[in-house]
Amino acid sequence: MSERFREESGFALIHTMFLLFFMLALAIALWLEIGSQQNQSRAERTRESSFNLAEAALNAEALQLGRSWPNTATAPTSCNASSTSSMCPQASAVTNGYTGVDFASGCPGSPSNTGWTTTVRDNAAGEEYWTTAVDSRAAYDVNQDGTVWVRSTAFGGCNKASLVALVTGTLVQVNFPNNVVTANWFASTNQGRKVIVDTLGAYAEPPSIRPGPAGQPADLVVRCTGLTSAQCLNYDSSKGQVEPPTGRTDASSSSSAIGSSSLQSLERAATKAGTFWAAGTCPSTAAALNSVNGAPVVIQGPCDISVNGQVVNASSSPGALIIENGTFSLGGNGSFYGLLYCVNRQGSTGSVVTVSGNATIQGVVAVDGLGGISAGSAKTNLVYDPRAALTLRGDSGAVVKKNSFRALPKNTP
Repeated sequence: MSERFREESGFALIHTMFLLFFMLALAIALWLEIGSQQNQSRAERTRESSFNLAEAALNAEALQLGRSWPNTATAPTSCNASSTSSMCPQASAVTNGYTGVDFASGCPGSPSNTGWTTTVRDNAAGEEYWTTAVDSRAAYDVNQDGTVWVRSTAFGGCNKASLVALVTGTLVQVNFPNNVVTANWFASTNQGRKVIVDTLGAYAEPPSIRPGPAGQPADLVVRCTGLTSAQCLNYDSSKGQVEPPTGRTDASSSSSAIGSSSLQSLERAATKAGTFWAAGTCPSTAAALNSVNGAPVVIQGPCDISVNGQVVNASSSPGALIIENGTFSLGGNGSFYGLLYCVNRQGSTGSVVTVSGNATIQGVVAVDGLGGISAGSAKTNLVYDPRAALTLRGDSGAVVKKNSFRALPKNTP
């Protein structure tokens, strides 16, 4: 019996079993660690995927708003891949680079067949940070300040990401002829010895903006296409009706004050401000001709605008009125402060702008094509004031406002 206790055969098997169990335990631990790392890697990838898709949707929405600004209650409450509104981004513009397995639909809470949504909501004045109260606001620019909130939500591998940012319309300078008059012809209906056109701005209001005798007068420029010199500069220069006398003919000047792209940018700026009148609609009051927040009023027409005795804009803040198809007449004791531009799409050769009675246009006036300007009934009817022409701005799209971009917590409703 004692010999059997001293026998050592079988100890190797015990050591082998211990070693086997140890290696098995180590393998299981490594396998669990690798699985954990893979899960973390997958979670990180899907988080980044959802974030990237949400950012792409937000940027695409901002780009689309630069083309079609939401300024009426007809704006869509939300957008996704199946939306057809001009205020929604095209699905291809958002998802072309996001077609992998992480972006398959069917996740709980994910929009059906899309994976992303965008919403537009009005901002409050001076607001810099998003709150859940924004969700209940209107889906368009109610306060017409050219800024709205955009929120995007996306799913990558069933991982939700929500981003918000303020999107603001951007403006670009529009170069406009800095002449008191630019037209094919100009005529005075008054034969008296009086100043009809003040090319210096000596009578401008308020008096603080008057340049004084050392200032440079503006030109009164006519193209004179198809007319004689007497017909296109039809006033008595010997009676000081244009003072200082800067009337001249320039047959080489363009028949259009600005190009078509600049006109379109002004249309978009008016759309954002709510001062755009689409074809077939015409303003019925003088108040509707006032500029809003520096944006122009653009009327596609056809509209024949007549203002009799009312004041359009204020002398302290001149505006811009653009009539694409139609005419403008100002009479009585009426006043217009700012830039008046008639594109003359109707192709008129007659008087497109008429100033009569004691009315005054203080600013700059331009008529395209073969149309002209008639003034001079009773007093100084045209007074040069370059402020509106020098500050004319058109829309150049929309951008995400700096420092307004935020990623919302995953559980944000």
